[in-house]
Amino acid sequence: MANHPAIQLVNERIVKDLIGGAADTAKEVMAAMAQVAEDSRAINLDGLYQELDAAAFAVMKICPSFAPPINVLHMVMGTIENDLEANASVNEAKDHIKATKAEFDQFMESAFEKIANIGAELIHEGDRVFMFSMSSSVWKVLRRAKEQGKSFTVLVTEARPANEGLWTVDEMHKSGIPVEVTIDACLAELIAESDIAFAGVDAIAADGSVFNKAGTYLAALAAREYHVPFYFVSDTLKLDTSTLLGLPFRSEAIHHHEILGSKTYEAGVRVVGKLFDVTPPHLITGIVSELGPIPPGACIQVMWNRKLSKRISELIPDWAHEKL
Repeated sequence: MANHPAIQLVNERIVKDLIGGAADTAKEVMAAMAQVAEDSRAINLDGLYQELDAAAFAVMKICPSFAPPINVLHMVMGTIENDLEANASVNEAKDHIKATKAEFDQFMESAFEKIANIGAELIHEGDRVFMFSMSSSVWKVLRRAKEQGKSFTVLVTEARPANEGLWTVDEMHKSGIPVEVTIDACLAELIAESDIAFAGVDAIAADGSVFNKAGTYLAALAAREYHVPFYFVSDTLKLDTSTLLGLPFRSEAIHHHEILGSKTYEAGVRVVGKLFDVTPPHLITGIVSELGPIPPGACIQVMWNRKLSKRISELIPDWAHEKL
């Protein structure tokens, strides 16, 4: 079954890393899945289910350990699973998926507002605020603090190999927030000069550890050394329920061209390393969420209240081990 153009497009954007943060990826995946349902010409509910299942499978095949898009698939597939049990009509199922998307959009809008307000309260007048890499959630926190009339400076490193830290430089400059930037090797130097540190999130495990851009773990280690509080900023959609099963995060390897460009060697040289790392809970001051600052140990309690799709749950073990 050929996949819908919306799924092909979002997959291409994920693979080429054209979207940005995990939350924005989730928004695009939700929009694509809703478009599949809206455009479906299925004559019965089983046909609609098969189309959505194929679309969800295609997204999971290429999606790294970004919890939000996987949780979006749980929402959409869980919706149609409920309709199958209720023997709903195709039109009813389409309406329910449309409603699921509307609820998701509302959640994201309200969650970001709450997170921005909660996070901004942690920033004080004159603070030097370290931020690792880029995160639309952290950007909102910083902009809200500025809207509250606070003067502060943002410190950031380049975040190689994709230099996402330079995105933060652009965003802070556009927002009129003073920013200082340097190479990744000077990370500890910047943190030693900081009053507080923030980072975004790609996924959060059941034990409260956080999966994010490689270098985050080193930043958290430096923050502990210099007694700088280190906060992650995330909505609860980034809680990765697959970790309840003890399954690992999926991390993409660093590519040859990202380090060596077009230069090649006959033998004896190999590019190694992963694009993401894991920060253990003991290095985390708190996770700033729409529920308030969550201590890492409380993450599992939030996860247990999440409703999961049977189909996505079946696929999760193979997805986690990259066997799809």
